[in-house]
Amino acid sequence: MNAELITTGTEILLGEIVDTNAAWMARRLKELGVNLYYKTTVGDNLERIAAVMRQALGRSDVVLVSGGLGPTVDDVTRDAAALATDRQLVLHQGSLEHMETIFARWGRSVQDNNRRQAFLPDGAIPIYNPVGTAPGFAVEVARNGTHPALLICLPGVPREMMHLMQNSVEPMLAERLGADRVYLSTRTLRTVGLGESVIDQRIDDLMHLSNPTVGLAAHFGQVDVRVTGRAGSPANAQSMTDEVADEVRRRLGFAVYGEGDQLFEAAVAGLLRERGFTLALLESNTGGELAERFHSLLNGQDPLVWDKVIRSAFELADGGPDEIVSQAGARWVAEQVRLAVASVPDSDVVTLAVCGTSDSAAGPYGAYRGETFVAVGLGDALTVKRIDVGGVDELARRWSGNGALNELRLRLMTASGSAPGTP
Repeated sequence: MNAELITTGTEILLGEIVDTNAAWMARRLKELGVNLYYKTTVGDNLERIAAVMRQALGRSDVVLVSGGLGPTVDDVTRDAAALATDRQLVLHQGSLEHMETIFARWGRSVQDNNRRQAFLPDGAIPIYNPVGTAPGFAVEVARNGTHPALLICLPGVPREMMHLMQNSVEPMLAERLGADRVYLSTRTLRTVGLGESVIDQRIDDLMHLSNPTVGLAAHFGQVDVRVTGRAGSPANAQSMTDEVADEVRRRLGFAVYGEGDQLFEAAVAGLLRERGFTLALLESNTGGELAERFHSLLNGQDPLVWDKVIRSAFELADGGPDEIVSQAGARWVAEQVRLAVASVPDSDVVTLAVCGTSDSAAGPYGAYRGETFVAVGLGDALTVKRIDVGGVDELARRWSGNGALNELRLRLMTASGSAPGTP
């Protein structure tokens, strides 16, 4: 079964709100095993919405529309559905009575503009809305030489859309799929330290598979590798997904730091905890971004026993170097952190110092090329590594932060004998 999503609303096209409905509906369709091939956003215009619906019904088995079922003059999805399917809008008495019951509960009467919400395309199947006034509806549309297409229109209010999707639409689609239902299994391997092009080379043959499919998503020095298998049973889907995902993990080695929704900082905190360490952290150019990420971890995962943000050596101690953004400067900063936490009781403290700068004039569009020095103190050893980063401030901070966390991760793994070197 192939599906298509249409979200309506001029405010979405203008960028005034983010279209979270389409992303949520796409995830639900994926879990059902429904193929989603197109997503379209269209403004509150009757003719354009109808045209998009006609196009979608000509190429997709199921067309899901979100938005435009309210009582105002710019809520034209009902009219567009009628126009696209060559039907008249007719009053659906059951929907009107449902609306009257809700309004009576509020001590109000149904006005003419609200009454419009009870008009549905002739022959439409109403989808009652227990959490709002606007009913959804489904319309079967005949197609030449194939099964009828299904046009499903849902409210744009997220809470209402989600309720109708989970409790009415998904059972409807599952029944329609019947014995042809396809089950999906997905594993997402989260990696750091390897560029997207390097990963592409290592798993190129796997990325050409048709089932399971393998895809990459890069962000802030990390790359997610998504493996998705489809089969006629959940067990078979999981088995074929596991086989390929395990091979990806084997080829990428310890560049894979976790799976699913695991945060990178949570993975690093887990390594510290497993080895009985806590963390002292000093940041300059990352501006406290790393400390905030650690402090946001739940259930006692935060490993920090000391953290500080500085701009110069003078904020730590007298007699420091004029420039901390250097090998020697980062090493001096790390030594000062060691001294600062020497009195922490009953704890083996690992120190991490992140010292960096940027040159905002070095690149176009406000971007810069900068350098960051990361110093990791573990036991008697103190290592310093330079990381080159670029981009606008927020992106560069994230890149620098992830680079620093990865350097800490590698030092922890090397010390325990689990990482033979750079992947």
